[in-house]
Amino acid sequence: MIKLTSPIAVVVLAAMVAMGPLATSMYLPAFPAMAETFGVGADRIQMTLSAYMIGLAITQLLCGPLADRFGRKPLLLGGMALFCLGSVGCMFADSITVLFGYRFLQAFGAASGMVLAQAMIRDTFAPVDAAKKLAYMGSTTAIAPALAPVAGGALLVAFGWSSIFLALALYAALTLAVVSVGLPESLPRDRRQTLHPRTVAGNYLAALGNRAFLAHALAVSLMFAGHYGFMSGAPFVLIELFAVPEAHFGWYFLFVVAAFITGNLLGARLTARVGGHRLILAGGSLLVLAGILVVSLVASGTETVAAIIGPQVIYAIGSGMMMPQLIAGALAPFHHMAGTAASLLGFIQMGSAAASSALVGRLYDGTALPMVLVIALAGAGALGVYLSLAQRPFMAPEPD
Repeated sequence: MIKLTSPIAVVVLAAMVAMGPLATSMYLPAFPAMAETFGVGADRIQMTLSAYMIGLAITQLLCGPLADRFGRKPLLLGGMALFCLGSVGCMFADSITVLFGYRFLQAFGAASGMVLAQAMIRDTFAPVDAAKKLAYMGSTTAIAPALAPVAGGALLVAFGWSSIFLALALYAALTLAVVSVGLPESLPRDRRQTLHPRTVAGNYLAALGNRAFLAHALAVSLMFAGHYGFMSGAPFVLIELFAVPEAHFGWYFLFVVAAFITGNLLGARLTARVGGHRLILAGGSLLVLAGILVVSLVASGTETVAAIIGPQVIYAIGSGMMMPQLIAGALAPFHHMAGTAASLLGFIQMGSAAASSALVGRLYDGTALPMVLVIALAGAGALGVYLSLAQRPFMAPEPD
């Protein structure tokens, strides 16, 4: 068995979390091709991303309490099996409606890894160390979706879009085998919660009534909304508006993910030195700067690839700095019910992401302006809500 305190465990947990982003980003280059296959518009294809986000949001509300009652590992194994089944279903979908359904099932599986990896970190480490581990896990996790659009573009050109979902099914099957054999349970039996509806509802209300939770959860959710607004709109903006070849789309996306990893690593190194609060303020300021830049460039008529990707790189660095601190801050008060708190946090995050991607799809008018406005407003909102609600943070000590 792998010890949860070992670096290998962080890699395994990152692989579980990566299923969610992989299923999001790997098929992005195929958006125009899938729209042509199913005979639908851009908004309908973008809704497959929203359906996936809605599935993630709903499932995370269920996943946390179940994991607090029965342990982390049974939920992980069942979730990865569902992800594999959903991926195979997407591969053979013969209509956009069927694709919606299997994307929803895929999300049911992906949610388990995304929620429970965070909960297992909180089970094992104190808040300050948890923030560091989440940052390193985020950096490791980001490697897969960084390469996913590149791999997806190559598979699309060579074998068609259905091969992308076959690759996702194989990834899930491999991860399922590793977790089954090598990963231990992290939640002791004496810390397991009851599934009585009154207790579950009380736990959720306790989290929603906690000001620190709301400050961190709403901020990270708005940050996610900006990121997923970009992910939803970028395939059409870059491929259709700027004529970027499908096989090359992933390379532009790689710049953005590399920037997120840079922000993650920078935050991990600076957490203990400068404190989580200051890292959140610095990262949030970068989000606001990125929004001002991209809206100014696009509104002035400078609609180029560089005008979109450059500010998004700045946004991604800020996101990478903020995200581990915000997640750790949201979960810090709830050592006794980390799974429930993580699931509520995930619900709010994915709900914001679903709304953002759907909004970008609905507003898309053949220009980049709707997408960049959503990104800018989400970034400014993330910093604004944190400043409005946050009191003295406790997930990382402030320097003397």
